[in-house]
Amino acid sequence: MKPKLDVVFSGVGGQGIVVLSDIFCEAAMLEDFDVAKAEIHGMAQRGGSIVAYARIGARVESPLIETGKADVVVGFEVLETVRALSMLKECGTVIVNMKLIPPSYLSRGVKLKSREELLELLKAKGLVHEVDGTGIAQKLGNTLVVNTILLGALSALPEIPLKAESFQQAITSRLKEKYISLNLKAFQLGRESVQKVKK
Repeated sequence: MKPKLDVVFSGVGGQGIVVLSDIFCEAAMLEDFDVAKAEIHGMAQRGGSIVAYARIGARVESPLIETGKADVVVGFEVLETVRALSMLKECGTVIVNMKLIPPSYLSRGVKLKSREELLELLKAKGLVHEVDGTGIAQKLGNTLVVNTILLGALSALPEIPLKAESFQQAITSRLKEKYISLNLKAFQLGRESVQKVKK
């Protein structure tokens, strides 16, 4: 019997959230999981919020995840991860890219919580893996691979029932040939960022 897994991906427009959720679902299909996926777009082209749901299992009836039922939340930056926190089940797992993007609509005089304060909110709800996705991407010379780094981190979680090879195959089939090598490296570094913590 294939295990059920519900994952929420959260971030802002232009961060590659939809591509990441597509690759995750393709990796699951390669291992004969039933898959359902949905996306909620804010003003994505203006840096608005985007949330993608991915559900895998032996049989998946609906693409939508109920509030408080997600096994994992993958956040592309700290504030959007906190926004998605209500989706996480008790003692669920959070992967968060440590970048903080202040919202463009923040009113003058309104004080945003610090990154540390926001991280404490996350840690109060579940297990948090802090990933320096932006820093790793900068070392690789391309900040567009943050999503693949986060995918690597997700793939290394013990609750993910998919092989690393399936993710690598999905990356290879989804991306243009000139980007494959870089993204496979980013994926591996993302995996290592979580594996080091587990040790």
